[in-house]
Parts: sequence; C-alpha cells; structure tokens
Amino acid sequence: MKTGNLVTHRSIVGLLAIFLLVLPGLQSLAQTPDISCANDSLFLISPDAVNLVQQLEGRPGLTVSWADLDLEQATCFVLADDDALDYGLSVEGGFGDQVDRQMVFETIVAGEVGSTADSTIVMNWSTEGPGTYGVLGGIINLANNGGVYHYSETTGLFEQKNLDLPMSWQRTNTTALDHGSNGFAVAAFSGGQAVGSFPKGLYSFDGSRWIRISDEVFTDSLEITWVSISPLNNDHFAVGTATIGLFVTTDGGQNYSQWGANLDPDFEPAPTTVNVDGLHWSSGQIWVFVPTFGLFSSSNNGTSFQRSDLLVDVDLDDPEAGTALPVRVNEIVSNVSNSDHVLVATENNGVFQTFDAGQAWSDTYGDLMVVDPDDAGAWSFSAASVLVDRTNPDLLIAGMKNKGMYRTTDGGNTWVLVGDNVEPDNLGSLRSMNLIASDGPSGNYYCLQDEHSLLVSGDQGVNWDYLAEQPMLKFGTRLALVGDSSGDFFMGSYGGGIYVPGTPISLSDTYSSLTSSYLRSLDLGLDLTFESGDITSGFQFRLKCQTFQGWAVWRAPAHSRDDMELIGVFDRNNPEDCIEGYCGNLNFEVIPQCYNSKRAACFNFETPDTVRFFDEEVYNGFSYYYAVSSYDYGNTALSTPQNNSQIAVYSPRWPGDGLSPFPGSGNRVHFILNDPAASSSGGDEIYVFPNPLRLDGGLPGGEGETVTFTNLPPGSRVRVYTTAGDDVINLGSDNQYGGNIKWKTRNRSGEPVSAGVYLYQVEMLEQEDYWGRLVIIR
Repeated sequence: MKTGNLVTHRSIVGLLAIFLLVLPGLQSLAQTPDISCANDSLFLISPDAVNLVQQLEGRPGLTVSWADLDLEQATCFVLADDDALDYGLSVEGGFGDQVDRQMVFETIVAGEVGSTADSTIVMNWSTEGPGTYGVLGGIINLANNGGVYHYSETTGLFEQKNLDLPMSWQRTNTTALDHGSNGFAVAAFSGGQAVGSFPKGLYSFDGSRWIRISDEVFTDSLEITWVSISPLNNDHFAVGTATIGLFVTTDGGQNYSQWGANLDPDFEPAPTTVNVDGLHWSSGQIWVFVPTFGLFSSSNNGTSFQRSDLLVDVDLDDPEAGTALPVRVNEIVSNVSNSDHVLVATENNGVFQTFDAGQAWSDTYGDLMVVDPDDAGAWSFSAASVLVDRTNPDLLIAGMKNKGMYRTTDGGNTWVLVGDNVEPDNLGSLRSMNLIASDGPSGNYYCLQDEHSLLVSGDQGVNWDYLAEQPMLKFGTRLALVGDSSGDFFMGSYGGGIYVPGTPISLSDTYSSLTSSYLRSLDLGLDLTFESGDITSGFQFRLKCQTFQGWAVWRAPAHSRDDMELIGVFDRNNPEDCIEGYCGNLNFEVIPQCYNSKRAACFNFETPDTVRFFDEEVYNGFSYYYAVSSYDYGNTALSTPQNNSQIAVYSPRWPGDGLSPFPGSGNRVHFILNDPAASSSGGDEIYVFPNPLRLDGGLPGGEGETVTFTNLPPGSRVRVYTTAGDDVINLGSDNQYGGNIKWKTRNRSGEPVSAGVYLYQVEMLEQEDYWGRLVIIR
C-alpha cells in the first residue's frame, strides 16, 4: 500500500507506541488504537489557540474564535488496492471536502504513461458509496500526444509547445489559434471530450510558455471560436465567441471592446446570440462573420464596424430563389500582398472574393459550381478553407468538404481537382480542412485534413503528398504561420493529452459531467503524480480520503475547569439547530417544533480561515474556561448519517485529556467576564450581586463568599461598613476590572465577616457617592 508523500505526518501515529514506551508518564495512552488513515481512522488535532472577546453591542455574550485547521494536518488520505500497479503513483496535498470520500480509479484505455502514440490513455474515477452529499467523478488523460505543435521547415520535425498548459484536462482541444511575430501566439482551449465542451479560456504564448490571460472576460463557461492577431502589432488581436460576439483589444488584452448586436444596431430582428463564425485581422481590416446577421469589417482597429453586403445564391437549381446571407462562413483570408483582396470560404457556395475591401463581391463558381439538370444540388460546393498564393492573386486552392482540393490559376474561372491521390478513401469523412502558404524559402503549400493527414505541395498546389513527418495526432483544427519568414507553423490539435510523467495534476481539475453540478467548484486539494510505466486496461485502485466531522465547543466554570460541558456542536455535513440565522445577532428566527438543537447557528464562518462561536449563556462578573476540539466518527465514506452507528471521538482539550485518545496540548483558556466601566458621568444603576449572599450560593467557585459590585465608572472605590458605621474594608480602584469590583466578604484582617446587613459606599471621580445595602446570610 502506497501513501502520498505529503501524508508522512501521519507517521507520528505509527510512532506513537514507541513514544509511549519512552515516556512512562503517558502510559495511560498506551491503549490508543491504530489511528492511521489506512485503518479508516483519522488523527484528530485541536486548534492551537482560542481567542475570547466579550460582545457588548447587539446581543451581549462572548465570542469564541480560532483559526481553521490546516487541511494537510487535519485530513488524511491513502491509496488502496494499488500493490499491482506497474507505474509509480503518489498523492499530495490536504483533502478539501467536508465529507469522507472513497474514490475508485479504473483504466479504460491502456497504454504507457506519457505515451506519444496516437491514442489516448484514459482513466475514469468516481466516488463510491451513497450519493447523500453528491457525486464526484472525472477523467484523467495520461497520454502526451496532443496540444500545440511547432513544425520546422528546416528540420522537418514537429515539437510540442505545451509548457504551462494544465495537464489535468480530459482532452487538450485547441479551439482557436493564431500566431503573431517574434514568437507570440494566442490560442483558446477546451478540456472536454467534445471539442467545444468544458472551455478553458484564452492563452498567450511568449515564445516558450503559455499564460492564461483575461480570465475575467473569457471564463470557463464561455466558448471561444476564433482568434486573430494583427500582422502589424502583437498587442492588437480579436477574439470571437460562440454566444456573446467579438472582443477586440489594442493593448495586449488589458482592455477589450465588445461587439455583438451593435455591429449593426439597425438590423432587425436584433440577434440575441452572437456566434462569431469567421474572423480575420489583415494588415488593413478586421473581418468578422455572424450567421443570419452578416459580414462586417473595420478599418480602424475595431473602433467601428461597417456591414459588407455579401449575398450568395440560395439555390442555383431555382433561378427564382434569389440571394441571401451566407448560411455559414468557414474561413476568411486575405492576400498578403493586397489587404483589399479578401476571400471567404462559404458553406454551399464555394469561395467569394472582393478586391475593394468589401465594396463588391464576386463568386468563383467558374466551371466548378454549375447546374446539372440531371443532378439537383450538384452545383453546391462547401468550401472549408481557401488559400491565395503570396505573389499571384489568381492562384487559389480551395478545400471542398466531401470533395477534395481544387486549384485555379485564373481567379476562379476554371478549376482542377488536385491531390486526389492522397485524399481519404471515404471523401464523406473530409469535413474540416485548413490551407496555408509558407512564407519561407520552400514556398510550400500545406493542407491539414482533420482525421486524415497533413499534406504538402512543393509546386504551388499542382501535386500533393503526405508530409514526411506527421504530427502525433491526426486530429487538427488550425495551422498558423509563425510569421518570421521561416516557413515554420503552429498546429492546433484536439482529442489528445499533454501529460508528462512525474508531474502533479490537480484531481479537481479532472472533473467530468459525472460530478454533481453544485460540487464542480469544490477544490479537493489533492494532486496525483503518475510515473512512467504501463497502465493495464480494467485495472482499479482506490483512494480513501478522510476529514474531521466538525467542531465541538466546551465550557467549564472557573472553580471546576476539568468539568467541561459541551455547549456547541457544528457537524460540517449536518449542522443542527432550532434557529435560522446567526445567533450572535438579533436577526435570527426560531424554527417552530424543533427539538434537536446543537447550537450550530452560533457558529460563524464569514471570515476566511477563521471560525467563530457565540455563547450568550454567560454572565457579568463570572469567569469561565473554554476549549475547542475537532471530532469525528471514523471513516463514513460508505455510510449515510442515518446508518452511522459509530461513537464520536474528540481531539484533546488540554494535555492528558481523558476524553480524547489523541496526544496534544489542546487549547483550554480562562476568561473573566467583566462589563466595561460605566460612563464617568452617569449610566446604569450600580448594584451588588448576589444579594442576598447565601451559604453555598452565588458565584461559581466562591459560593457563599464572593459578591460583585457592578456598573462602576472608571476609578471607583468601594467602602463597606456595618450598620453601626464600623469600617469593614476599603476596596480601591486597583481591584476594579472593567465595571466590576469583587469582594470575598472578608475584613481587613482577612477574616470572614459575620452574617448581617452591611452598607456599601461607592466613591466615583465625577459623580456623587452612591450608597447601597448588602445582606449576608450564613
């Protein structure tokens, strides 16, 4: 059985028996059971210190506070059923859930940890036992074959560029990618099994590592569809989303202008969802397309946008069908030699182009998209991508869905099918393509055909072949030239993993849809590290995690400090009380017909890392001892509150606490409750209590002996006389604590005074003397 390397503090439990043999004074603890996490028990610890503050405003009482426990010390976890693993596995951290959990991990797709093969290595995990407190589950991908690749035309090799991308995603899906200059790139990722599921935000690349940016704008609930960087300035880039439109920045992501329905405020009906389906930032304009809304451009870096009236034929088989906005734009590109020459790859209608920055558009149907009277719909070609040669504006390559690549050298009048010798056997699978023209000496064209291959042409698209060095995965989304005239490019992939053996990954970051929705923000606080080795399909191991059940607050009178009463219990899973609200203020409501109060409502967790408990059952002039302990029922991961029959155990309240089976110094603390001194010029009436003072009655620890003069202003003095006027004692202001002066009913000689009636005089600095009467009954 292996344990995480940060649970070694639990080894103190295993050493406890040795420790007890060395210190005979602790022999009373020698029967302490094995309390290691491996035996379904948790080593309970107490807060180091307890603070006490008298509350005078609102509801009077005493506030007990303490620092929350360090999870790495107050929780435990252990691996089980892992002896037969062929790879190293460790767990680190502090368990962050408030309930005990037992998780089972099972390999679904086998392989080697960190494999670069073209298949994923998938491990599913989920909690076992009843779902009373929700369900946790996730997917761990231990392959290292995905993410972003950099292709070098010089070496002809691919290299992964994934540094600082989280390795805990189920899949590393590149949903958008563009490259600027000097090594800068911007990309968006998702982490689910489907490309667009579980969005993970926007990242920038500084030439060596990825950094998440603008996470307050691009949250984990917002799908990003496109990114595009200005070729003139890396600080200028645009981000398209699936629902809330376009974001444009000109300061590197510090600020954004958002464009949605305001792209054309006069358009009716105004779109409620603005899905950016095409985006391109050229040296002259920003272009953006939104389905059913239109195509728009900006020539001032996104300060304003204008509609560009691109209309396509609805149905060439029916001349009466007319024109309409494109159903979908799959790509927008521009001529690097002329930014006014813009090309749009459309669904159903092939490629359209403009030579005047969108003032007028023309189709490139030519001899390709023509009506066939015997074959309805034969005219329709859906262009997934389009390439325009860097020096010849009439040389175009169009990647047509389900049909292949077509080449024209006369601007679209005549087209020729090319590359059919390297196309997939089933053209029906050819749905997504991305074409680019190298800016390096090679002059190569590249075509990424998703789920098939990366193709290359060295003769301007006449002939095509498989690129000699293929990426690890054939699942690709975008190609983006590095932009340094080297011909190098980035490729964004999807469906793979980026795990490097020996790297800790957060278990919480692997949550899948199996996790109850209200638990998906829960940080379990645990990191798993997998070392190199083979993972066998179907093999299972378990992770047992335990935390303490809750808090217990204890109070005792000063005269009997070991006789502590349990005055408050907070079960972190099932807090019980008969009021709603916090009992420390006056705004709570009593729950009718409730008989199971444990004063849970008197606990307050509003201050981070601090717990507070309010005790209103205390009295002015009395002194008390308080202690706080954690408590637990053992491992309850596989049980429910209803069938839990285990007895609670507590952490120690003081050294040698017989209630607790655990060693520790506890935190018991003493407090004298004294109301503050009254106003120097007036206030509540001065009085003495208890009055009369009876034998075996009065203040705890001073029964029949001690009385308290209260509501005294600062600097008060109390003189006590017999009814005959004899001076009994003079209690100066050095005896005053707050607004109280205590008297043990002894005279100047230290002898107990006899029963009878006594007069007392309170001398005050700014008020006339106050006289009162005290009765003592022996």
